[in-house]
Amino acid sequence: MRPVAIVIPWFGPDQMGGAEQQALQIAKRLVARGHAIEVLTTCNRSFQSDWSINHHAPGVNQEGEVKIRRFPVDPRDSAAFDQVNAKLLALENSKLRPGVNPVSEREARTFVEQNIKSAALLDYLRAHNDSYHAFIFMPYMFSPVMLGVPLVAERAWLQPCLHDEAAAYLPQTAELFRRVGGLLFNSEGELELALRLFGPGIYTRSSIVGEGIEPADLGQVDLPGELQGVRYVLYLGRRERVKNVDLLVRAFARFKETQRGSTLRLVLAGPGSESFASTDVLDLGLVSDAMKNALLASACALAQPSQNESYSRTMMESWATGRPVAVHRECLATATAVERARGGWTAATEAEWAEWFGEIAGLTSEGLKALGENGRAYAACHADWDLVMANYEASLGLDEETRTSCSPLSHHKRNTNELRAIHQLLPDIVYGDAISNQAFALRDHLREAGYQSDIFVKRCEERLASEVKPFADTRPGNADGLIYHHSIGSELTTFAVAHSAPKCLVYHNITPAEYYAPYRPGFAWMLEMGRAHLRRLGEFFPISVADSSYNAAELAACGFPSPGVLPIIIDPEKWNIAPDPSLIERLQDGRVNLLFVGRIAPNKKQDKLVSAFAFYRELAPEARLILVGEGNPSDPYFHHLRNTIAKLDLVNEVELTGQIDDAALLAYYRTAHLYWSASEHEGFGAPLVEAMWFDVPVLALDDTAVPETLSGAGFLYPPHEALRDVAARAYQLTHKAELRKRIIVGQRGRRNAFTPVVLRASIMQLIEKLTAASTIAVGT
Repeated sequence: MRPVAIVIPWFGPDQMGGAEQQALQIAKRLVARGHAIEVLTTCNRSFQSDWSINHHAPGVNQEGEVKIRRFPVDPRDSAAFDQVNAKLLALENSKLRPGVNPVSEREARTFVEQNIKSAALLDYLRAHNDSYHAFIFMPYMFSPVMLGVPLVAERAWLQPCLHDEAAAYLPQTAELFRRVGGLLFNSEGELELALRLFGPGIYTRSSIVGEGIEPADLGQVDLPGELQGVRYVLYLGRRERVKNVDLLVRAFARFKETQRGSTLRLVLAGPGSESFASTDVLDLGLVSDAMKNALLASACALAQPSQNESYSRTMMESWATGRPVAVHRECLATATAVERARGGWTAATEAEWAEWFGEIAGLTSEGLKALGENGRAYAACHADWDLVMANYEASLGLDEETRTSCSPLSHHKRNTNELRAIHQLLPDIVYGDAISNQAFALRDHLREAGYQSDIFVKRCEERLASEVKPFADTRPGNADGLIYHHSIGSELTTFAVAHSAPKCLVYHNITPAEYYAPYRPGFAWMLEMGRAHLRRLGEFFPISVADSSYNAAELAACGFPSPGVLPIIIDPEKWNIAPDPSLIERLQDGRVNLLFVGRIAPNKKQDKLVSAFAFYRELAPEARLILVGEGNPSDPYFHHLRNTIAKLDLVNEVELTGQIDDAALLAYYRTAHLYWSASEHEGFGAPLVEAMWFDVPVLALDDTAVPETLSGAGFLYPPHEALRDVAARAYQLTHKAELRKRIIVGQRGRRNAFTPVVLRASIMQLIEKLTAASTIAVGT
């Protein structure tokens, strides 16, 4: 098997950085498991040295079983880089906005181009793409990674070691995450941070591999005399302000001022040039591994106040010894782990850390032990090197099972009597429309399964013309399988009924005519005829599916035998694009963004939503309501909506976007604080699921297919609830942090139900029904 390359700016057993130490462990442990590993790195000594100097000789050398290729570094404008880097480091996190460049375009380019540079390393990647099974690039912010990934993107895996820091907000960083073939994360929280910064487009390419720790050697090492018989809290790590050590020390002093009689002490251990020692703070500096383990074994708890962690080895080491941990609430990597493990506490402000010290001082050893044991169980599952290496093997396709497995669709073998082609037929293809997206997804799955598959339509937008075939010019063959997406009826229906080969009707719902009767009576009549026509189609379509059980029940009531359910496929990979830059910046101006996505239509009840929004603004005047969706100014309902907005004096607070492209829609989703739907008739509700992928809490009317789509996620309100009360619910969902968090956690559990991987089995069932019908027909 071709080797796996680890690409990193610096490498060696003497490296002190977390990413460098992790790279060393990955290389050594994968080699020990029988895999060929090469490290591609520079001739520069370390992160702390001058990046323009070559300390090592270029070429190949062997360190143990790991082959290392070193490439020379090039001259760079260090002054220009340092200026931009200092500006980035000085930016407060509160000033950083996802999708918005924190510096100028020129400064962002300088950060990347005048970083540590090695043209020789990039040339090697360019020339030897096919020589390696995979490339692991780490960490994210250095030029060999930023510029190297695009050269081998299909085989590239990025292990970002991501922190919530200014460099992560650069447009080049976002592009790196979009371009890379796969992503390896050290923790659940690191992945959550990446989704927050770069959107759900990275989700399907992401794996959580974890990171291991070494078993602690709890030999006989005496604690310093000052700690004999003393209760203390321990901090392990770099003793630097960037790690919030100063915050921890200030909080401890604040605690001691309020509880002068307490004998609790704070102990600091780790590298660093600044001393934080005081009467009650013991600063030990860098200690041996044996002393570190002894300190952990006797501590009341570990304090990890850093906000910039993708994984905390010391947190896992503390848990492995049965000691609970307190972490910074704003560090997703550590805070998420503590919450999952129930192994400690989270705090953010100096006052909260001071209160935590008070809690520790008052807790019994039994209370501390219970939390520590929870952490021990979590560390056993998430910090074991054997489990971590198995995750790498599975993600990179290094184990035998992963190498030989393939898509379940590709296991489908057609016999000589089966269909060779399965086409789709529908009236319209519309950009961004859920039904149109479903048709494209089905086509791609059918082609993957080995069938010829095209989409035949009556009407098509010009920008999608190359994706479909016009029904007026060409038709599916008489022997081809057919999937007919039924609407209100047309000559397409006549063709589908007459088609003699195996076929399936797909039903996405017809809006009840009464919604349109006050505004467009002629269209209401067409809807009524479409629903009546549906009752005459059951005998011609022995195979049928709907995108929800709600719609399938209507098919059954109309005489279709045993209709199935094939939900709308919502693939987060769709959002692996850049958001509209000016829009995403404008929408992060401090106002609350309330969002609804759907065509302007009477059943969507945008007018009712506007009326509820008027009550919401009494609670939060700074809010805006954004109604995304196509609307025709000549349409009576659209005119009614505009009048409603004007009567409520909301012209400047309600945005009607009209039809927009995906880059703009992405900007709206990524900046929304609430997805609010007053729609009274939904056959499925794809935007509900899309909102969940952006961690936007959903508030929706409890009616039609919406409860089924959400299935316990989001927040439903009853149809007859007063609009003022609905607005109060909306306010809680935008302003109550714990409620928002609970809703978002529930939505994360639901959104995966509509991904291509999960729905592949349902697609296979549909294919099997069509091919079985073909076999029966041939046999007859």
